[in-house]
Amino acid sequence: MASLTMQDAGYRYPTGAVAALSSLDLRVRAGELVLLTGPTGCGKSTLLRLAAGLLQRHGQGLVQGTVDVDGVDPGLAAPSERVGLLGFVSQEPGAQLVAGTIQDELAFAPESAGWPAERIGERVDQLIRLLGLPEGLRQTRQLSGGQQQRLVVGAAVAAGAGVLLLDEPLAQLDPGASKRLMEGLRGMADRGTAVLIVEHRVAQVAPYADRVVRLGEQPGPRSLEAVPPTQVGERLLRALDLRWAWGLDGVSLDLHRGERVALMGVNGAGKSTLLRALAGELGAGGVEVQGRLVDVPQDPDLALFCDSVDEEVLTGPRELGLDPEAASAALRALRLEPLRQKPPQSLSRGQRMRVAIAAAAACRPSVLVLDEPTAGQDRQNIDACFDALCELIDGALLFATHDLDLTLRYATRVLLMEQGRVVLDGDPTELADE
Repeated sequence: MASLTMQDAGYRYPTGAVAALSSLDLRVRAGELVLLTGPTGCGKSTLLRLAAGLLQRHGQGLVQGTVDVDGVDPGLAAPSERVGLLGFVSQEPGAQLVAGTIQDELAFAPESAGWPAERIGERVDQLIRLLGLPEGLRQTRQLSGGQQQRLVVGAAVAAGAGVLLLDEPLAQLDPGASKRLMEGLRGMADRGTAVLIVEHRVAQVAPYADRVVRLGEQPGPRSLEAVPPTQVGERLLRALDLRWAWGLDGVSLDLHRGERVALMGVNGAGKSTLLRALAGELGAGGVEVQGRLVDVPQDPDLALFCDSVDEEVLTGPRELGLDPEAASAALRALRLEPLRQKPPQSLSRGQRMRVAIAAAAACRPSVLVLDEPTAGQDRQNIDACFDALCELIDGALLFATHDLDLTLRYATRVLLMEQGRVVLDGDPTELADE
């Protein structure tokens, strides 16, 4: 069984004034699934490409230290040897497809390694069953995004690679597809594969991980800090029989650590009223919160009071006695650093919403409640915002939205409201099936 070992590893890009990674040590053992997380831009993808030997072979920068897979430097291995050592899955699975059919895609690496035809056929059939791919002759371009992702993973390990490296494999997947992929990856690890995953969606990966490590963001030597996996299941909020004359008719719900819960329903269904009740604004009672609940209203101007973005995001941590780094991390994650000195009132509505969200996230809430957080933002900023929240909030996130795509991509659970009642509480894919 193979393992991955990186010692004193680092890389400086040709145009970089400082190293993107330096003095880094990491080991992923055979049979271990490790989640690598950290702020955007901290070097996670660089680490993965260095581990795969891609930067050594194709980069023009300066490589530091050593990378070892089963006693071999992947940067020096011949292609026929490399496919049996490790598999690499990029952020764009479709770009990695090289064949026209599922069978040919899965057979490509074993053929490159010189396997006999009979053994290749057996391996292809095994992977199709293991990954739940369609049987029969199917074109790769006809597959769904989730099926393509599973196919690329299968192709990466088809020649017996003992190490599997994946860069944000859940980025294009809905919760159902994400769960199926993670179950498949966990199964590979249980069979002895060393799996290293870079992913912002910590809550969806951590339950399957043996370890979670965080890549440090300070300049100079980088560190990998072990952090406990997200404990999905610990209850952080309980609401019992919430009633309000204008919008709630006996709503009960629980929120747990690690959950990302979408609240959906037509206008007037009671979504905003429920969020206000959970935040204690209606005096409805019946809500128990473990830790701190922070809410952001639908109108961000109701939450903004300071003269600069910097001061807005710093105020909460200062009043709560938190490390100011919590504010800096929120500013970076929400892409607000260029706006730090600007008055919030001078910004666009989408920017003001991101400032309000950053200010709330900087308070390190156990429960963060957002009412229509995507209004006024384009898809790129929406995705960046929710990638950041999945990274910053290790408690529970509840967000009201009409955006089904957002729900399918980020929610681990959905609550559907009608006429002041929750009529559906379950997997977001249940909405897609209707």
